[in-house]
Amino acid sequence: MPDKQSEICREVLTRMRDAGLLDELVLVGSWCLIAYRDYFATTGRVRTLRTRDLDFLVPLPPRIRKPVAMGALLDDLGFVMGHRGDEGFAVLQHPELLVEFLVSERGKGTAAAVDLPMLGMNAQPLRFMDVALMRIIHAPLHGVTVRVPHPACFALHKLLVAPRRDNAARRDRDAEAGLHILELLLAKGEVLTVRGLFEQFPRSWRKVVLKELQRVGRTDLAEAMDLTG
Repeated sequence: MPDKQSEICREVLTRMRDAGLLDELVLVGSWCLIAYRDYFATTGRVRTLRTRDLDFLVPLPPRIRKPVAMGALLDDLGFVMGHRGDEGFAVLQHPELLVEFLVSERGKGTAAAVDLPMLGMNAQPLRFMDVALMRIIHAPLHGVTVRVPHPACFALHKLLVAPRRDNAARRDRDAEAGLHILELLLAKGEVLTVRGLFEQFPRSWRKVVLKELQRVGRTDLAEAMDLTG
């Protein structure tokens, strides 16, 4: 029987789909792991992480054709608008879920929130989020089809951002999630997919990933997939 969080997530996704948003946005973060279950159904069990953060990446420039006021869309479900961080990043808060929007940080970067008037929200810019857009797949999440990064993009992104974590536990969680998906991709025979995406990275990014694999003692994965800096 679905739990309360799953039910709320399904309703949020259903409303966003009906409003035409899921054709434009990409679901990122730990909820992707649940969406990957079907992808790896014949390969192995996807270990998932419990989280309240339901994060959507908005490709730049935004191509949302019909404005949708997210606050009004989810108001009757009990979501309230809040902000967090010194920059005031918008978040729709519910006891079970937090709905937020992200964009890719470009150039020298900025910590300032990016206004998304077509959603009545703003977005947090984060480095390396373009990795999530390199290859997109469609996957079911609680009965609703969403756009998510290909698992190889997810795994490589986790290993790329892990060293940037100030918190050691969060760094280890990111690395563990990336390693887990790489192992499933190896078992599924998708070495060429991983290698092809990895080779599109700038050399500096490739070095970060390889160094992280070395830190956690998994150079065997780099060797199995013939990843070189």
